[in-house]
Amino acid sequence: MAQQQKKKNNHFVPKSYLKRFNSLSENQVGLFNLKSGRIVGGAPVKSQCARDYFYTKNPVFEDQFMVLEGKQGALFDQMTADRRLPGRNSEDHHALLSLIMFQSGRTVTAAAQQDHLANEFGKAMLQKHLEKEGHDDLLEYLPQLKITMNDGVIDAIALHLSMYPLIGDMEMTLFFNATDEDFVTSDHPVTLCNNLPASSPHGANTGISSRGLILMYPLSPRVLLFLSDPEVYKVSSDANNVCTVKSTKDVINLNLPQCFNAHENLYFASPEKVKGTLAAFEKHKEKLRAPRPGLVEAGALNQDGRKGVLLEMPAPSRRMILPGSVELRLAARRNKYAVGDTFIRDPVRRDVVRAELDRIHKLREAATAKADAAKAAAE
Repeated sequence: MAQQQKKKNNHFVPKSYLKRFNSLSENQVGLFNLKSGRIVGGAPVKSQCARDYFYTKNPVFEDQFMVLEGKQGALFDQMTADRRLPGRNSEDHHALLSLIMFQSGRTVTAAAQQDHLANEFGKAMLQKHLEKEGHDDLLEYLPQLKITMNDGVIDAIALHLSMYPLIGDMEMTLFFNATDEDFVTSDHPVTLCNNLPASSPHGANTGISSRGLILMYPLSPRVLLFLSDPEVYKVSSDANNVCTVKSTKDVINLNLPQCFNAHENLYFASPEKVKGTLAAFEKHKEKLRAPRPGLVEAGALNQDGRKGVLLEMPAPSRRMILPGSVELRLAARRNKYAVGDTFIRDPVRRDVVRAELDRIHKLREAATAKADAAKAAAE
C-alpha cells in the first residue's frame, strides 16, 4: 500500500533538486507565490511541485524518472565540486543535455502549453469547419469548449527528449555566484530567453533550434548553468568555462527569467538573500508574467494557388538583461553567421531531429491503428 501511495504522488520537479535550495532544514525550501506575493521561509519539499498521477497511473514511468533524477543529482554534484563541465560529446555531456530537456518537458507549465496549443488550434479548425458546413447554431457553444490532450505530459516529455541534440551546439558556462543575492529556481526551472537585436529579420524566438537562444538552469543558490548560442553571444569565462558573478544586479537579472514560465512558485534558500530579486519582480511582474498569446489569422495561398488561411501563434517575448560577462558578437549585429542563418542555428541538426520525430510519429500511428483493429475484431 505504501508503495502505491508513492507512485500516486508524482513530482514534476524532483525533491532531490529542490533540496539543493533547502532553507530551514534539508526537507524545507523557501517559497514565493507569484500570484499572491506570499513568502514562506520553510515550505515542505515533499509537497512542492507534485500532483497525484501527474504522468500516468503506470508506475514504470515514475521508476524510470527516479533513475534519471539520480543521474542528474550526481552530475550536478560533480560539476559543482570540480568547477568543471563535462567534456563536449562525452557520455556525461549527452546525459546533461538530455536531462535538461527532460526537466523542461515534465512540468505543469509544459503540459499547460501543450493543452493551450491543442485548444487554440483545435477550436480554430472546428470553427472553420462549422462555418463551412453552415452550423451557425453550434458556433455559440464554441467558447465553452475546452480541448485538451490525452497523456499531454508524457507527449511533452517524449518531444523534449527527442529534441535534445538541438542544444548540443550551444556553449555551456557555469556561473558561480559571489554576491549576497542568491540564485532562485521555480516549478519550471529550465528557462528560455533570446536577446537577438531588434534588427534581426526573424525576431527573438525561443524555439529550441532558434538563433540567439539562451537556456538557464539553476543548480543551487550559488551555481547556475548557462547555455548560449556561440555565434550570437560571447561569454567571458576561464579555461573550464566557469564565470564568477560579482554583481548583485547581474544575479537579479539572471533570476528574473525564472518568472517567465513558472507555474506558481519561485524557490530559494533564504528570503533575506533574494530581496533584490523579489523587489525587481514586483516592479516588472506585468511584463514577466504576460498571458499566453492567442492565434493570429493571415491570408495565404495553397500549393495549387487557392486562397487559404494561415494560423499562427506569435512567440512571446523572452528578453532578459544580460549579465556583464555576456555580450553580443559582431555576427549577431550584422546578421551574418558561419553556420545556419538568422532563424535556425544549425539546419542539419534540425533536419535530423525532424526526421526522427516523423519516424516516431509514424510508428505511433501504426501502433494505434493496430490496437484499434484488434479491439474492433474482438468486439
